[in-house]
Amino acid sequence: MLFLVVLTGAFLACSIYSVNVESTHSDVRARARDIGIQIGTIPTGTHNAITDVAGVKVGHVTLNEGDSIRTGVTAILPSDDIWTARLFGAAHVIHGNGEATGIARINQAGWIESPILLTNTLSIGAVHDGVVRYIVKRYPDNNIVLPIVAECYDGGLNDISGLHVTAQHAIEAIENATDGPVTEGSVGGGTGMRCYGFKAGIGTASRVLPEERGGWTVGVLVNSNGGRRSQLRIDGIPVGREIIESTPKPGRDGSFIIVIATDAPLTHRQLRQLAIRATHGLARTGTPSTDGSGEFVIAFSTANIFPSRTETGTFQIQMLVNGQLNSLFQAVIEATEEAIVNSMTMATTTTGRNGRTMYAISLAELQRVIKAHGR
Repeated sequence: MLFLVVLTGAFLACSIYSVNVESTHSDVRARARDIGIQIGTIPTGTHNAITDVAGVKVGHVTLNEGDSIRTGVTAILPSDDIWTARLFGAAHVIHGNGEATGIARINQAGWIESPILLTNTLSIGAVHDGVVRYIVKRYPDNNIVLPIVAECYDGGLNDISGLHVTAQHAIEAIENATDGPVTEGSVGGGTGMRCYGFKAGIGTASRVLPEERGGWTVGVLVNSNGGRRSQLRIDGIPVGREIIESTPKPGRDGSFIIVIATDAPLTHRQLRQLAIRATHGLARTGTPSTDGSGEFVIAFSTANIFPSRTETGTFQIQMLVNGQLNSLFQAVIEATEEAIVNSMTMATTTTGRNGRTMYAISLAELQRVIKAHGR
């Protein structure tokens, strides 16, 4: 029997900065800030999530069956009318040993016109088909949209060759997307993922610039699935070298998919620069992006809308002056790093295909290491 779990909400971050975790691999999980890890200096948004950018929604469909299916779909909707009103967008390939459909179109046109969906490597086709079917059903006259679907490999825990994700799952992830808190960890497209030798998956974070620096919001969502244990650094601390319990056997390098949203009025060129800066946030967690990995970044701004047509054939836009980009660069670096950490601290220990177990990072051990370094 197939158990289908649709997840659209999340645990709201606690207002305290310390959570005592007694069990080594407890299912009681917490976000980075809940256990005293405060990355960067820029304040977070209300939910510390990509949905702090007004209009952005996230939905998950999580699949679990028996001892071998650990997979799903995550949908990020840039706006409710993304199907008919395009937004400035850009994509950046850090290392291309992976797949993200639609990014050539994003960088050619300079906009996005589709939600962004995340799933496993062999399910790109099914999810792509689901987006197309959703568009055709809802907007029968809008038949030229190229869906954006990005993948990470989850075959260690998931029966990936079973092709369990269907077009309908993609449709359900879109239809159930909501704003507000975002569920993180072993959910949606992140159900079968691992990061730095720990169970991981979906993570998110946000930053809100002070009013004197524009007051803009930057939100990041990641699907974390790469890196080696020894490489892991959290807020500059070599955590991976100091947590040696449940060390996994060497495996294949994985991938990271990073999605950036902002309400700052950025053009395609500026969003491309923002996407490149996410590379720095990823690097701060330790990975060198090896030859066996695939990392893709997709960024969009909700500030300007491309009308389908105008009487004059032109339309006006707002554009931030380049000198104001520096604070946004810092914001995206901080949010990317924290989103990756949240993807691990919120994930739960998971046993999947062939009895393989990927252990979640021990929050108690993580707190111990952080405190030992004077944080």
